[in-house]
Amino acid sequence: MGKMKLQNDFVMLRDHCIIIRRNFNTYNALFFSGYDELLIKVASTFFKDIAEIMQRDWILQVCKLMDPAVTKREGKYLENISIKLINSQLKKEGLMCQEISCISESLLTYGKKIIPARHKRLAHFDREHQISGDVLGALTEKELDVFLENIQKYCDAVGRAIGLGPLDFSSSSRPGDVHGLLSVLQNYYQDA
Repeated sequence: MGKMKLQNDFVMLRDHCIIIRRNFNTYNALFFSGYDELLIKVASTFFKDIAEIMQRDWILQVCKLMDPAVTKREGKYLENISIKLINSQLKKEGLMCQEISCISESLLTYGKKIIPARHKRLAHFDREHQISGDVLGALTEKELDVFLENIQKYCDAVGRAIGLGPLDFSSSSRPGDVHGLLSVLQNYYQDA
């Protein structure tokens, strides 16, 4: 039961990491691939709103990875599908290794930097931090790149350790995605 539960929990965590990466790829395709003028021409307010929504969602979804293994709610202990839960299960199964431990530490360090933004701006409307205007969760582009590399490395290392193998999810193009939308918009405005 222990290893099967670990595999099932890990698949849920990896699926969540895939969603995080896919959303990052979509955000980048929309706002950092040279389509700025087109998006402003089509619907500037709409795409500004989409950017803000995606930024808030990024913080919320990434912070879920950083949650404690277990949370107590209404007298019940509930497991959170998180890095800490997977790591605790790896330890119980004798499958934790130095590679996974180091990558986990780097991921959790990244999380410590953005968790205040979730707690004080997104999950709660903390008056003091709303008024102060302090930037919460600011990171460098390098830190973001390292985080993205590390969620891939973590998922691959854990996948190998538990017998599921690696799964590359760095690319997420598929029919009907953001690239299709941008192509239609570009063709429409070229022909108009």
